[in-house]
Amino acid sequence: MMQSQDRTKVWLFVALCLLILIGGYFFAEWMIGRPEPFRGAAPEQPAVPLIAPVAQPDLKKYEDIAQYTGDKPLPQEPSPYLFLTDIEPDEHIRGNPQTKVTLVEYGALTSLYTQLIHMKMGEFFEQNSDRMHWVFRHYPGTDNQNDYRSGIATECVAQQLGNDGFWAYLDLLMNERGSLLPLDLLLSFGTQVGADAVGLQTCIEGEELYDYVLEDKAMAETDTEIYVSPSFVFLNNETQSMRIVEGINTLEYMQAVLDDVSR
Repeated sequence: MMQSQDRTKVWLFVALCLLILIGGYFFAEWMIGRPEPFRGAAPEQPAVPLIAPVAQPDLKKYEDIAQYTGDKPLPQEPSPYLFLTDIEPDEHIRGNPQTKVTLVEYGALTSLYTQLIHMKMGEFFEQNSDRMHWVFRHYPGTDNQNDYRSGIATECVAQQLGNDGFWAYLDLLMNERGSLLPLDLLLSFGTQVGADAVGLQTCIEGEELYDYVLEDKAMAETDTEIYVSPSFVFLNNETQSMRIVEGINTLEYMQAVLDDVSR
């Protein structure tokens, strides 16, 4: 008869064989089912849908604005985390800085939208100069060298002629609707307001004031979350109430915002 110890060895051998067979089966299944290793160029990836760009109406004149903004609600008080960067004494201020409301315009000089509304904003300011002053800050388009160059040019003129010269020059440039403001035009308008053409060209091409223009845009984005040109910030200096108006709007709309923030 087979000894008990021998039977135990047989069963252990049988169990080991079964484990080997089962393990071999699953290994074979894995080898058959696994994907082929990648060789060659990367497979084409499915296109990732982009967020649709904001619609930009084809506006040619100020009178076209109303049909796109007629029912637009007034802006509300923004998040308390947003704020208007302090106005420095050397900034470009039109009017009496002691008035109740500060209006800051963020504009790109070759943007048709900025050009369309800027001159009308001059009328708006004249009608409300007893309770507001107007500050201009640069918001050049991303990688738009025409915006940066013309912005630098206004700062160069300001260095030569001061605040009044800046505004006179800015108004001339903004009145050139649809223009990309090439260098020869920047120089021509500069001489019209009394700037030295040689000094102006040297200043523009030297780009020493590039960071000044860029800083305006950086502050707009980080402090006030402005990403559109033109944009306008109304600040009540007594109550610190603030309204942000993006894009172009009618003077009637801007008047309603001013009345609201002035309360």
